[in-house]
Amino acid sequence: MSTRIAHRATWDVPAEEVYAELVDGDHLRARLEELGGKDPALVEHSVDASGARLELRHSVPVEFLPTAVRRFTGDDLVLDRVETWRVRTDGGYDGTFEVTVRGLPGTMTGTQELTDSGGGAVTEIQGEATVSVPMVGGRIEKVVVEQVGALLDAEDAFTRRRLEKR
Repeated sequence: MSTRIAHRATWDVPAEEVYAELVDGDHLRARLEELGGKDPALVEHSVDASGARLELRHSVPVEFLPTAVRRFTGDDLVLDRVETWRVRTDGGYDGTFEVTVRGLPGTMTGTQELTDSGGGAVTEIQGEATVSVPMVGGRIEKVVVEQVGALLDAEDAFTRRRLEKR
């Protein structure tokens, strides 16, 4: 069984500006500092003309987790996240993401796309979470999807504030 995740964000600036901010090392470190929970880290940061590969570590405090999840994690929910971005010839960007949750037998995987739209841009994320735990896996998937969705919303808000300061 798996639980779908879909996330969409609109931007008031072109995709090129959003992408440059999303893969900028200073932006990522500041975002993790503000939103990453305990011991966040930018584990890998590789950007070149063809795209980017980012590896980040976040955590969700244990007090925000249901008992069913706490039984497996014992402490904060630690999310290890790998994102790839590819620069397309049409001016857009696409890639993949994978999130593993420490202490849980499961992952979240999917695709991401950033394209120009009107005078701005739009980001579309599609994926699914799978937690292979009998009886409670679906419930845990919903918690993971909910937490990742809230994190994506907060990251979008953070990025908007940074873009406004440019």
